[in-house]
Amino acid sequence: MSESTGHGGQRPDEDFDTSLFGEGHPAGLPVFETKVGAHLRNRRKVNSPSQLLTLQELVKFKASHGRWRIAKDLVGLVRRGRAGESDESYFDKLRRETGRGKTESSTYGLASVAGHAVVLYAMNWDFFAGSLGVVSGEKFQAAADLAVSKKLPFVSVYASSGVRQQENFAGLTQMTRMVEAIRHYKNKVALPQVAVLLGNVWGGVSASAVSNADLILATSGTNFGFAGPNVIEAFEGSTVPTDSQSAEANLLDRNIDVVLFDVAELVEYLGEILSSTNLPDKRHQLTAETLPMIRNVSVADQRRIFNFGPVGVRGPRFDDPKGSVPHLPAPARLARARDESDALVEQYQDLMTDANRVDLEFILQYGFSDAVAIYNYVQEVGYKRYPAIVGAFAKIGAQPFVIVGTQPSYQLIGETVIKRPSNPAPEDFAFMERMLEMGERLRLPALFVTDTLGAKPTLESERRGQSRAIARSILKGIDYSEPVISLVAGALGSGGGLATTPMADHVIMLEKAMAYVAEPRSAASILYKTPEPSHDQIRTTLATMRSTAQDQLDLGLIDEVIPEDDNPFVTVERVHAAILRAYVELAELSEKRLRSRRQERIRGLRAFEIIQE
Repeated sequence: MSESTGHGGQRPDEDFDTSLFGEGHPAGLPVFETKVGAHLRNRRKVNSPSQLLTLQELVKFKASHGRWRIAKDLVGLVRRGRAGESDESYFDKLRRETGRGKTESSTYGLASVAGHAVVLYAMNWDFFAGSLGVVSGEKFQAAADLAVSKKLPFVSVYASSGVRQQENFAGLTQMTRMVEAIRHYKNKVALPQVAVLLGNVWGGVSASAVSNADLILATSGTNFGFAGPNVIEAFEGSTVPTDSQSAEANLLDRNIDVVLFDVAELVEYLGEILSSTNLPDKRHQLTAETLPMIRNVSVADQRRIFNFGPVGVRGPRFDDPKGSVPHLPAPARLARARDESDALVEQYQDLMTDANRVDLEFILQYGFSDAVAIYNYVQEVGYKRYPAIVGAFAKIGAQPFVIVGTQPSYQLIGETVIKRPSNPAPEDFAFMERMLEMGERLRLPALFVTDTLGAKPTLESERRGQSRAIARSILKGIDYSEPVISLVAGALGSGGGLATTPMADHVIMLEKAMAYVAEPRSAASILYKTPEPSHDQIRTTLATMRSTAQDQLDLGLIDEVIPEDDNPFVTVERVHAAILRAYVELAELSEKRLRSRRQERIRGLRAFEIIQE
């Protein structure tokens, strides 16, 4: 595994600093094309019934009502036998399965995960291929009711071929029952409802219970989708690419939140989530007397270190444990004579490329007492690719937060690590909405972290509703019922950046961060009505658009600017202290006063003086 430091201002080539404009992609650097197949070829194969048994043993599962069964076949579907074979009714098939010692495709009961009592519901592929029928729906509803009555987290494990054909529409309506059971649970219990995918999960289960969970976890080797490969091939008339519905592929499409290697890792990770969210009192754990709790600096010139390991889906663990980050002297910045506009150009370039700057993951890891990431990253050859928007639960002392925001990726070029900005697509904003819905239900304060040139500018994103996704995200951020702190760590570009920066309760910018309605090249192309603005046009635009953090403070659009240090560990300590101060002040406000204050603030976002003629 190779380790490299962020470049800290040193360029990979002489011309790099004069050509770095446009769409978040540095000129002269190769365009990275994702190749998923490299980490799918060696996927694990999952024996779902065996893995389920292991999981139940790990969590000390105790089943309830294991003998429920259908009393009468009300549909009467018959499978005609071939020549010389008898016809088969539903009860014939049920009797055959019962003779194998199998009783229905699901079970539920109490379990323990990392010392936390939970209600566990599980579907087993070993009975009717885990198909969803009336008994499974009944048990799911009973499991949800048990979780409500005992006020426990509700974990549901799925391996299912879809709705059971022999029960026809009665089986299909169990999708509605499961959705209602989850709705009722979420309405009554401020704890997570977690879906675990273990093996194949198709059809009705994928489109009901799974997709309404707070979090969707899966083990490697899982396949997931509504229509299976055979159905898709029959409809489209073409072969479905191998592993295109794998957990890993679904992870990249944001249909699954986290992929774990196996059941043991899954149970451990689930325990971390519960420890971060299953607390007796999740509010007001900090006071004005609480001192900052983070001290990371051991050497004055510490730098960030990046590990580029083997190709594959990695995480959700952080690469470097706290307190053991290697360090090297900071590289010397190239000397050059420059005026103020050149300095702004250089600052803008650093926002897009300097891997030594703090980002959301770095803040999670070193700015909080404890943190659980709700994302994986994908390791390619020389490229560490994160989802455009990531989420986490983290604590300052005993106070938990939900954290969401844009996360850069990183590319290794020679011995230099280059930061690659995030460009969120509609599915990324949808993930953020789900994280906030859960955080709001759990009554957690929210921290938003922004570093993006803007939403993903592709025709495919437009077709999938990019404008609607941004608009909904803005609404979700300003309508959040708990205290909201927004931090602009790098670039805040266009509406995509604003969507992850609610102008709500307290808005912070790092000293060298910038905000703009369009990144400078795009802005210059609009102002000068040319698709290819000159370097001077871009530089003039950047120098006169008042995009710096201090500009936003002077204009009254933000609340605070945090000084930055060349040492990112010093900067993240200052971020920690600012979050602590802001939260303590906001936590003293009632929800009514918080909303009233927020509305006043948003109504006053004008900066310019307005003259009424």
